[in-house]
Amino acid sequence: MSQVANTGKPYGLTLDRREKAVLTGVTDVERFDESEVVLHTHGGRVTLTGSQLHVSSLQLEEGRLLVDGTIDGVVYDGAPGARRSGFFRRALG
Repeated sequence: MSQVANTGKPYGLTLDRREKAVLTGVTDVERFDESEVVLHTHGGRVTLTGSQLHVSSLQLEEGRLLVDGTIDGVVYDGAPGARRSGFFRRALG
């Protein structure tokens, strides 16, 4: 099991009836499709799995991401800042 270093920056996940997830402290979105959303937060890499997933709001400046759909799983993996070259960073950068 990997350990996540404490960066001192806030991050969090709020899950509402497995139909909506609000993530804060988001630094990058690596990839997403209808069954998986992979992103990076101040606390490390997070993978949401499910069906009919849709990124309904992304505010990278504020570090906030909203995902709708049927959410079946959430996995925290890796250390914060492990990868900083996701889809939106490349597209907008």
